[in-house]
Amino acid sequence: MNMTYGLKRVAEPQYVLPTSAWKLDNSRNLYQDELRISIRRIHMEGTSFKQICTESNYNEEKIKQKIIDIIIRRGKLHNPVTDTGGLVLGTIEEIGSAFDNPQGLKVGDTVICNASLASVPMYIANIATIDHVFNQLDAEGYAILHDRVPIVKVEEDTPVNLLLFMLDESGTLYRLDQLVNGQTKFLIVGNNMLTNLIFGYIIRRKIGKEGEIVCLLDKKTGMQVTGGGIDKLLAKVFDQMHFLNILKPMDAVERLELSTQFDLSVNCAEIPGAETINILATKAGGTVLFANLINNLKLALYITESISKPLNVENAEGYLENYERFDLELVKELAGYFENAAVVKVDRTEKEEAETAASPYDRSLIEQSMLEDFICVSRPMRNVLREIANVSKYDCNVIIFGDTGVGKEKVANLIQKNSDRKMQPFVKINCGAISPNLIESEFFGYEKGAFTGANTGGKKGYFEIANNGVMFLDEIGELPLEMQAKLLRVIQDGEFYKVGGTSPIKTNVRIISATNRDLEKFVEEEKFRRDLYYRLNVVPIRIPNLSDRVDDIPALVNHFLAKYGKKFGIARGITDSAMDYLKQLSWPGNIRELENSVQRLIISAQGEDITLLDVMHETHSDLFKGAAFAAEGEEEEGALHTTGAELCLQEAVDDYEKGLIQYACEKYGSTRKAAKAIGISQTQLVRKKKKYNL
Repeated sequence: MNMTYGLKRVAEPQYVLPTSAWKLDNSRNLYQDELRISIRRIHMEGTSFKQICTESNYNEEKIKQKIIDIIIRRGKLHNPVTDTGGLVLGTIEEIGSAFDNPQGLKVGDTVICNASLASVPMYIANIATIDHVFNQLDAEGYAILHDRVPIVKVEEDTPVNLLLFMLDESGTLYRLDQLVNGQTKFLIVGNNMLTNLIFGYIIRRKIGKEGEIVCLLDKKTGMQVTGGGIDKLLAKVFDQMHFLNILKPMDAVERLELSTQFDLSVNCAEIPGAETINILATKAGGTVLFANLINNLKLALYITESISKPLNVENAEGYLENYERFDLELVKELAGYFENAAVVKVDRTEKEEAETAASPYDRSLIEQSMLEDFICVSRPMRNVLREIANVSKYDCNVIIFGDTGVGKEKVANLIQKNSDRKMQPFVKINCGAISPNLIESEFFGYEKGAFTGANTGGKKGYFEIANNGVMFLDEIGELPLEMQAKLLRVIQDGEFYKVGGTSPIKTNVRIISATNRDLEKFVEEEKFRRDLYYRLNVVPIRIPNLSDRVDDIPALVNHFLAKYGKKFGIARGITDSAMDYLKQLSWPGNIRELENSVQRLIISAQGEDITLLDVMHETHSDLFKGAAFAAEGEEEEGALHTTGAELCLQEAVDDYEKGLIQYACEKYGSTRKAAKAIGISQTQLVRKKKKYNL
């Protein structure tokens, strides 16, 4: 194998695409054609940084830990949700003896690795600070660069934060500078003020005071850059600035109230689907420049063709052009404006938050997920859904991690139904349910007469049935070591032998695995093969427990009420207090436990709505065991009766009832509302308050 271009650092799996799925060997020792830098600063690609911040609810420690966890797992800073990385700056520590060094780099030089961190081996020991203005981290650690990686040498007085930010745009800034000539009316569409401002500045420095530059920012942008220098630059660069919904292109173009269309428009929005504004707002014969690879260039071309509008569509070219000098000059001009820059979080209304709950990128998948009973209201689950949407596109192996009952099989279903293999076989196997004596014949099949009791015509195995499709290996951690070795050979060689067979059978199968085990621990304990683990774990997806996604509980409960209400022919609602209590429970059995509880509540509830008392009877049946409600009109309405032998139980019930009534009265403020919430009459509640001196 040709070991150039850093391939020797690929730990697993070397022959699986995309390369972003590779886990890298980030060990400190150098190969001869490598150098090592001591990390000083990391720039993260915008969508990746925003996704991690959002998932961590902008908690600094959680953000840091999330980034470190990615590097520990992958040996590099590649966010599997956004499929992006970033850039790194550091000081050269050591240079290999065979490192091709035309720049004359030496130990102690400050350099920027101008290649995506999705393919750079690195290790981070600590993240000191987070810079939300530039999407950057002050960090301690090291990165390994081979001699084919583009490296930019940086003078010590260079504002590295701004330079890193600009270099991440690759050659697009330089490309824009070339396209400006002869144009007078410009539009910049984006969702990051800093990015829009830099692109706008390039245009303004070229056209001077002549011409018009309009800035369109997505109104749902959560962070905005502020500061005296920033404000001065904004006033200098833009003639107009609008905050509109860029995912409603017709409304946005109409709101711009344009008398003429633009000669040149730039799309630097990190939002798929924002292409249409540029197409509509640019005049016939004009130019549209896409500043990144997030946007759908193919879709833009389709749109221009469908509306018969001739446009020059330019994509994010220039990754290998010599644009560093241009960026360095630009940094020197702009540095003073950014000295006091800061970010301010813009709080959105609930309505706006709901509008942005899902991007158009995963909207169709969300619709599909609802058909799969895959509820994703909470932020953690929306993040999981975006991971699913991303990995579905790539024909790589996936392991789904999660405790029992979280919905691992539903995730596998979604990946398969949104992949290129969706029309091919989908074979599901529970590895823990197959007898060890039969496991080989089940997976590989057997020839006729292979063993006593075999079918006379032989049998096809899972790999033959699933050929060209997807195989779902549930509970993969239960697979015996002997079978693990055979599975590894099939994945490596793409062929297998039937039991009793002598001819190899070719197979092409995508494998999705699932487990509730700690496979990394199993690997260390030699209960699971390390080489197989790496082959299967190209992209991991971790599903949170229900206790970590409590915002999903109301949606799940209502879904199950509708589903099983229809099945049982019983229409049930649920009171607010009952729902609140369900959200407070731990649910160790996760969604499966919640689903079963809702089914029982539908059947056991006495009223039209499921009450808090109904829920307590269901979730704490041991407390109420042996007790029964008296029929209406007997002694005290709704009184509990127990035998003398159950005196302790009675005391426990009384204590529980007292707490329940106190909770309801405090929450609802009136005896009428409290009584309705817990499913008793107001008269009963007043009597019980008196009984318990409440």
